[in-house]
Amino acid sequence: LQPSPAERSLQTRVLSGGGAFIIILLVSVILGDWIVAGNAARRMLQDRLASTAQAASQSVPFFLETGQNLVTQMAADPRMLSGSGAALSAVLGDQMHTLPYFDELFLLDSNGKLLAAYPSRATASLSLTQQESLGISLADQGVVAQTYTVPPAQGGTTAGVSFMASVLDANSKTQRILLGHSQLADNPLIQPLILNLRAVASYGGDGKLIDEQGRVLFSLNPDELMSTYTGQTGQAPMFYDAPAPGGTRNLVYYQPVVGRSWAVILTVPAEQAQQLALDIASPLAIMVLILAVIALISLRFSLRFVTSSLENLASEAGRIAQGQLDHPLPVEGVDEVGQVRRAFEQMRISLHARLEELNQLLLVSQGVASSLEMEGAVQPILEAVLASGASAVRVALMPSGQPQEDAPLRFALGPARDAYAFMDETILGLAQKQPSLVFNNLSRGHSLDIPDDQPRPAALAAVALYHENRYYGVLWAAFSQPHQFAEDEMRFLSTLAGQAALAAANARLYRTAEVGRQRLGAILASTPDPVLVTDQENRLILTNPAAKRALGGLAGAQGQPTERVISQQELRDLLKELESGNKSAEVVMPDGKVYFATASSVIANGRPVGRVCVMRDVTHFKELDALKSDFVSSVSHDLRSPLTLMRGYATMLEMVGVLNEQQKGYVGKIVVGVESMSRMVTNLLDLGRIDAGVGLQVEKTLIMDIVKAVMDPLQLIADQKEIELVQSAEPGLPESIEADRALLQQALFNLVENAIKYTPAHGSVALRIKVRPQGLQFEVQDSGIGIAPVDLPRLFEKFFRGSQREARAQRGSGLGLAIVRSIAEQHGGKVWVESVLGQGSTFFLLIPIRSSDASKKKTKLV
Repeated sequence: LQPSPAERSLQTRVLSGGGAFIIILLVSVILGDWIVAGNAARRMLQDRLASTAQAASQSVPFFLETGQNLVTQMAADPRMLSGSGAALSAVLGDQMHTLPYFDELFLLDSNGKLLAAYPSRATASLSLTQQESLGISLADQGVVAQTYTVPPAQGGTTAGVSFMASVLDANSKTQRILLGHSQLADNPLIQPLILNLRAVASYGGDGKLIDEQGRVLFSLNPDELMSTYTGQTGQAPMFYDAPAPGGTRNLVYYQPVVGRSWAVILTVPAEQAQQLALDIASPLAIMVLILAVIALISLRFSLRFVTSSLENLASEAGRIAQGQLDHPLPVEGVDEVGQVRRAFEQMRISLHARLEELNQLLLVSQGVASSLEMEGAVQPILEAVLASGASAVRVALMPSGQPQEDAPLRFALGPARDAYAFMDETILGLAQKQPSLVFNNLSRGHSLDIPDDQPRPAALAAVALYHENRYYGVLWAAFSQPHQFAEDEMRFLSTLAGQAALAAANARLYRTAEVGRQRLGAILASTPDPVLVTDQENRLILTNPAAKRALGGLAGAQGQPTERVISQQELRDLLKELESGNKSAEVVMPDGKVYFATASSVIANGRPVGRVCVMRDVTHFKELDALKSDFVSSVSHDLRSPLTLMRGYATMLEMVGVLNEQQKGYVGKIVVGVESMSRMVTNLLDLGRIDAGVGLQVEKTLIMDIVKAVMDPLQLIADQKEIELVQSAEPGLPESIEADRALLQQALFNLVENAIKYTPAHGSVALRIKVRPQGLQFEVQDSGIGIAPVDLPRLFEKFFRGSQREARAQRGSGLGLAIVRSIAEQHGGKVWVESVLGQGSTFFLLIPIRSSDASKKKTKLV
């Protein structure tokens, strides 16, 4: 989509917006002008019609009163009562010529019969109207004067008025009636009215005079004479709109005659008001249009001036946006545009300085990140401070900030770097108390203790080097001239000081880590035990010389997966596990050596990141253990015959003579001791046989038969100690298991027997059988004396007896639990214990459930 012209140019946008506003304003002004002009034209036309109607209506009362008075005066002439014939007509003629008001005079008797008329032609034209006939009757009844309107004479353009007066005798009786006709068009008194009514014709309108009955007496349209007026009438003047016959609209002014029921009606086409409004509004509209055009032209030129400045500003802003900050912007004027130019120039200068500062900080950050030695990291920091105009820049470190005594503590740059070296110690002490020091002009004060024979800088600024609340030293800059340090300069110097502190901290950490690494290397090199270290991806990252000698083939193995460089499967499996805690395993080397390997995870941020494995050579201990086992086995086997012989002779002593009670006691003790030693020898032989896997017969055995064979003989012992002995099996328990029945029975027997032995009277012992995913689990729980936590790790060792006094009070060889462990291991299972001292113990024996095929493969025959 392409942008519209208004979007491309601010001038076009303002012109389009301002032009639209001006057009709307122009249309509004013209419409308002037209409305105001229309109202003014209507009022003006109304005023004209009102003036014309009032002037016309004022003639009517005088006209009627004058006619009535004249006819009354004529009727009072005695000749009107006594005259007759031609003499009477002559009298009428004299009266009409004396007062030229009437067009025709008629003298009638009381019955309406014509007696005389003037002029003579009027005799033939006399035709009394209905109202005149009624007036004769009223005159006979005593009405002296009457006025009626009559139709126009033949060929007349206006209606006439009939004035009637009674001719009275001496007794005031009506004897005759004088009747005078006056046509409005011919009467001199009504001419002003007719002229006013005809004046409306100049507006294209019409003027009417109507009587009390609404009949039109005068109209510019002769066809309307004596017709009934159908418009609005009333007692007060009115100005209203009325429809015209042609479908147009007329403005009507209705003016009633004062004192009479007559009215003057003036009608003007509404077009006259519109034309008058147009005549009024046109000059103002033309003037408004001219002003609008002038405003648009002025706006166009003023916008060109403003937009040209804005275009320059936009161009400069584009340069700034593109990073071209070296082009200065001319600053002209003090108006808003000039202020914007000045602000842009200040922004360009500030941005240019800020970018330079950021570039320097970037170089400093890169220098600090690229070197762990203080010498390389501090160099870009010194260069950045020196670029601000300083004559010397120095970094002084505290001796405690570096772990090695030979590490440098002073770094400097600038032409006067050596001249101000004596001030390091002083500034170090001051900066430790005050993190920021600023001296704009050292010549004005003596804040620093500088010897007189030493050079004195003109200005100085120093920032302490702190990192993680540790004071490392100070970064300070000296100036040869007084210098006013701005806020931006101090902020930049503080940022560089932070980088210097970070560099010092990194250098210290690096040197500390290097020292630690060398110590660790010396420790690993001197230890005789092989040590292996892997990462989270099980790659070998560290080995000591002992490991290389023990495993062999580890040259160049660092960084390689353990599967490639370690052939011992047990050791590979031990290094793969990244779980927390220690894992141990015995590793047999091809040369016959046996190592006891212990691996533990390295935890960082709660996650394992590798393993450390330490291998101890236990070959000698294995050999000693084998020799011990052979010795014990040989001694045990050799003791069988002497013990049997001793028991036989001890039991035969009673056969050779009578023994007293003391002798019988001694013989009984000898027999008990011999049987105890015999049981120990048997246990040792059984343990050796089990450990060697000799005679292991794995077969399908019913589980409950084994349990019954264990629980029945031990029930009597439990009853003697009043111990409750119970058993339970979990639902879904299989009927049989693939195992050596005798050994499994012996293991369960040893566990239950120990539980009864170490449970006080009135206690309880429970045997529970459960199915687990790993196999069949036997649980023996007692409420006995419990086992001390210190004894738990060695509980299943040979000849081990608990350290508790209650445990040692019971007789035993310490081989029962060792036999249980050997039986469990020979079946591929395990045994463990959970105990709380004083509350009882629970022993767990887990035996895998094998299939028949698997059991046949694991069976060993002698």
